[in-house]
Amino acid sequence: MGHRSVTEHRAALRRLVGAGRAETIPLDRHAVGRRLAADLVAADDLPRFDSSAMDGYAVHPAHPEQLVLDVVGDVPAGASAQFDVRPGEAARVMTGAPVPAGSLAVVPVERTDAAPTGEAPGKVTIEGAVIPGQHIRRRGEEIATGEVIARAGALVDAPLLALGRSAGCAALAVHACTRVAVVATGAELGRSGHTLALGEIHESNSEMIAVLALEAGCVVTQVVTCSDDPDELRTLFAALDAAPDVDLVLTTGGVSQGAHEVVRQVGEAIGGFEFVHLAMQPGGPQGTGHLGRTPVVCLPGTPVGAYVSFAMLLRPALDERHGAPQREVRAAAYRGASRATRPGRVQFVSAVLDPDGTVSAAPGLHLPALARANAFIEVPEEVESLCAGDEVAVRLL
Repeated sequence: MGHRSVTEHRAALRRLVGAGRAETIPLDRHAVGRRLAADLVAADDLPRFDSSAMDGYAVHPAHPEQLVLDVVGDVPAGASAQFDVRPGEAARVMTGAPVPAGSLAVVPVERTDAAPTGEAPGKVTIEGAVIPGQHIRRRGEEIATGEVIARAGALVDAPLLALGRSAGCAALAVHACTRVAVVATGAELGRSGHTLALGEIHESNSEMIAVLALEAGCVVTQVVTCSDDPDELRTLFAALDAAPDVDLVLTTGGVSQGAHEVVRQVGEAIGGFEFVHLAMQPGGPQGTGHLGRTPVVCLPGTPVGAYVSFAMLLRPALDERHGAPQREVRAAAYRGASRATRPGRVQFVSAVLDPDGTVSAAPGLHLPALARANAFIEVPEEVESLCAGDEVAVRLL
């Protein structure tokens, strides 16, 4: 088993996962959470016509002192004005309705003597001066046809969805979700909800990795567990490689140098796999390979090691594939008791980043500490200890 740095393995995973593909999908609720693969361009003006910003009267006083005007029409939202407003005239308009040609401004109904409901009156008296253009939303003043609404890489959320649809966009190009199969290996893995025999453990890796994949923008198509029987894993690998809905296989466990490391044994027999030990803690043993057309990322079997490996090594490659920005690394002051580290390897310490900008190791050991953490402290290879007040690099979870 060869040795590799964390930086080298991140680069290897980027090459293995590769670039994704773009797909065009409807601009609806199912697009939310996706990343744009191309700029989103307005297909229509917003507003698409001169419209009223208030319930009131579109007016055209013949002179600045004129306060009483003839009402020549009524334009509800959704209708079109088939007439002009000439000097001395007004038309009742609702919010969002087209403003008739010739209108100088819209006067809110509260500034008139008209009732807010019922039939439009024959005449209306307005209060105060008319300010030209007031309460009229001009065509294209928010977005003009052909204008870029959002750049490639932007996250589609509810406001962007509303803006795009309001500007006439019916579809958009997004990065396709990577379709992932998760395989947890180990003869010791007990079935959830069943009484475990001596030597069995409660299996958690498969669903944990599935959740991490979902959070990274993937679609999880299969989640399975497998024993340490090489034939069982070989058969499963063949089925996954033939599956039309699997772009990437993630395994946990079976990658170290023990006598029953099934992923390593099967991968080495298949060929095209590489198993390495990273200068990293936790999560030293790692593997990569291909099942024919399908890339495979082999993560370690301990839950914390699998989590750290996905979050710190694989997630950057998936973010790049999905057009997402790389996650932020912050500087923070370490708070808490001094602790020795292990020079020669990068360490990821489960940590709690507090609102005051300080960070401390999460309480507890291993998985309990991870469950309480909201960040990792990344300790470089050359550091021998963490002391109160040290500036450290923090990666948010």
